[in-house]
Amino acid sequence: MQLQFPLQFEKVNSKKVSDFILEQLEEAIILKELLSEEQLPTERELATIFNASRLAVREALGQLEAKRLIEKRVGAKGGTFVLPVTMNSHRRTRKEIERDWENMLKVFEFRMLIEPEAALLAAQRITTEELDQLESYLTLSKAEDCPRELFRSLDVKFHLTIAKASNNLHFEKAVRRIRTQINPALDLMPYNHSIRLVNNEKHTTLFEAIKSRDHELSRKIMKEHIEKSADAIYAKVFAEE
Repeated sequence: MQLQFPLQFEKVNSKKVSDFILEQLEEAIILKELLSEEQLPTERELATIFNASRLAVREALGQLEAKRLIEKRVGAKGGTFVLPVTMNSHRRTRKEIERDWENMLKVFEFRMLIEPEAALLAAQRITTEELDQLESYLTLSKAEDCPRELFRSLDVKFHLTIAKASNNLHFEKAVRRIRTQINPALDLMPYNHSIRLVNNEKHTTLFEAIKSRDHELSRKIMKEHIEKSADAIYAKVFAEE
């Protein structure tokens, strides 16, 4: 006889330690907190960081390697390094996003609800230190010799700092989750002077609105910014070869 119960509970899911490590390292790579060609700590060091066995760390690294996110190198300058984005990985990412476009639309929908409100709260609650951080990210991203990976990393930091400035941990966690979902799609975008100029101008306008404590304008600018971002991703994913 099937038990009838009105509530819907999630089934017990005993997550492996290696999966826990994998999720955190993968998120750090996707969010550009670990940049391409950056060397990871050794297995022993990671085991200490995660308070886990070296076997669990080795399993997690093996899965990251299978996903072509890291590479183990031997020799005097050997170690485990974050792999750069390549044309082949671009093609794989584009096909994966296209296949699961319905999910991406839901992420965009969620982002449209979360980030404009985070910007509104940030304009009301941001600290001087957080304003200085935003300004430093803008300065670095405007440098003529700013490489692609650094520019993308600064973009993530800019948005995450605004979420943090909302002084609401739920917004901060939500934006991290959103960026983990959309960053592979944003990595498909071309990198040139025009793209950089448009993005920097929008970020500067948003920064000035937050700095002046204009919360409604901050929300409006953020909403426009992420709408254009979603349109650009759609155009890139479904562009003809």
